[in-house]
Amino acid sequence: MIEVNIVSFRDQQQDILAIRHRVFSGEQQVDPDIDFDGLDGLALQVLASSDGIAVGTGRMLSDGHIGRIAVLKEYRGKGIGSDIIQVLVNQAREAGMAKVFLGSQVRAVPFYEKLGFRAAGKNYIEANIPHTPMEMTIGDA
Repeated sequence: MIEVNIVSFRDQQQDILAIRHRVFSGEQQVDPDIDFDGLDGLALQVLASSDGIAVGTGRMLSDGHIGRIAVLKEYRGKGIGSDIIQVLVNQAREAGMAKVFLGSQVRAVPFYEKLGFRAAGKNYIEANIPHTPMEMTIGDA
């Protein structure tokens, strides 16, 4: 059974960083200095678990910037990424935010479009990976 919960970065730092290290540094060759930007302690963090094993994570900054969405390879295709995004969007909505935004790797744009995001600007390169800025309107704030 998959559970996605809001967690304390301080309490779950080891699991969160281990997932991101495997996905971003290991699979995608992202420089850890880019991923670990010092903002994690300020962000709303979520952690997805499958039968007690940490398998996915994501965060949202106070301005509605969603990021660091990562799901371990062997758990992809099970809706975990969608669940992580939904929890973050729901939190933004409850906080009265008008929109949320993110930088999607170009290959992941269809995933985010299915969740209700739309492209919101020109593509750019981050960590040597093409990205598309995307946003979702969620309220009237």
